Amino acid sequence: MTNQRPALSSLILYLYLPILIIAFFICSLPSQAQPESFERYQEQKKSFFQRWAIRLNGNLDHMFNTDIDGGGKFNITRLGLNQDAVFTATDKLEVVFGAGFNYYNFDFSGSQGFAGLRPWRNVIVSNNNMRVKYAVNNNWGVFVMPTISYGSESGAPFWDSFTIGAMAGASYTTGPNLTVGIGGFIGSRLENSVIGYPIGFIDWLITDSLKLTALASGARNDFGPKAELSYDLGRGFKVSSSVAYELRRFRLDEKGNFEKGIGEIRTLPLAAKISYTVNKLLSLNTYGGWLFDGSLELEDSSGDRIQKEDFDSAPFLGASITINL
Repeated sequence: MTNQRPALSSLILYLYLPILIIAFFICSLPSQAQPESFERYQEQKKSFFQRWAIRLNGNLDHMFNTDIDGGGKFNITRLGLNQDAVFTATDKLEVVFGAGFNYYNFDFSGSQGFAGLRPWRNVIVSNNNMRVKYAVNNNWGVFVMPTISYGSESGAPFWDSFTIGAMAGASYTTGPNLTVGIGGFIGSRLENSVIGYPIGFIDWLITDSLKLTALASGARNDFGPKAELSYDLGRGFKVSSSVAYELRRFRLDEKGNFEKGIGEIRTLPLAAKISYTVNKLLSLNTYGGWLFDGSLELEDSSGDRIQKEDFDSAPFLGASITINL
């Protein structure tokens, strides 16, 4: 426990470092202005703060017990905290500072197979990114998004649990209701070579009530490729369904059974969500669904596979709260 506290404080600093830098910049503005320009300075300062929009989300969900091929069972309880701080610099330039923090509790049971290894238990996975979007003209836009990710079991070496990457591309808006884009991602992966793949996305307001988005946050608010179809029922209520691909890799405890090894879980969640917008500041959400095509993998500290097993599809339920500032 004594080694975990410094790591946790460093992780919090890493997650919110961009916000701290912005705050420092703001505080470094002149504290006094000449009398004749004081009102103009106050107006500029007010305008700067009005360019910010902050979205906070907290969620809790549980995947129920499911069988692992080869023997044993497991379930997962997850707590997530996510934030987006959007700064509209100009009519053409927008910068978004995003941070996500997910705490997983894996509960393995059984004495055989993968579960019998008791490979890991408490895991932290987080993603930090800065999305820069620039509108070249009324139709075309470009974007770049560097990312820093962190994944570790409690007790894992802090600095050996990071990966970096970047996403970039271009978007085309055909009208007020449709934007499509294409680009690519390249990045590192724990104890694996550099990976890269193409990306595509769409934001389509099909009708005044029906909307389709891809490469966006689904019900579970995880970082990863997702497609979501939502329908506005009116009176603050909205329903949506999403499908996603989720991959989590994390460093294992340096004093555990598999010293500094790698854990991995892959799933394909199919989810449905009901949202209620209380007011412009607060939304309440409940969601549930099934995790399909799941697998667990255990690797040694060099990334060589020790064991891999599939697990049966499993239901999950959760709830979240969203605050817009």
